[in-house]
Amino acid sequence: MHKTLPVKYSQSDVDPIELMSAIEQIIPKIATELVGSLDWYSSNARYVPDTIRIISLEHLGQSRYKMNYSFRWNLFNACLDIDAFETTNQSVNFSYNPNELVFDFVDNDRQTMSDEL
Repeated sequence: MHKTLPVKYSQSDVDPIELMSAIEQIIPKIATELVGSLDWYSSNARYVPDTIRIISLEHLGQSRYKMNYSFRWNLFNACLDIDAFETTNQSVNFSYNPNELVFDFVDNDRQTMSDEL
């Protein structure tokens, strides 16, 4: 799934630190896509808001980049006496054009029985 977002960065020669700063400003707009579905861990797993941190940017060639990031999530289940916080590292590819970023998100939603039929 592609998502295009405007950014306040229009340099033709990309400075990774400045680009990272521009991306940090738009993280709230893409947090849902960056976290994706946590159902793979548990139906009780929940994203801890405002915990997405950029670890690094990798230049893949031309205008393509890979952003490595982390976020925290919580799993609470009173019946099983579980209250755990975990940190997950993930990555997303994107392309940069002056004033816009095009993210290539992976759809990791768990399939339902009706989706499989």
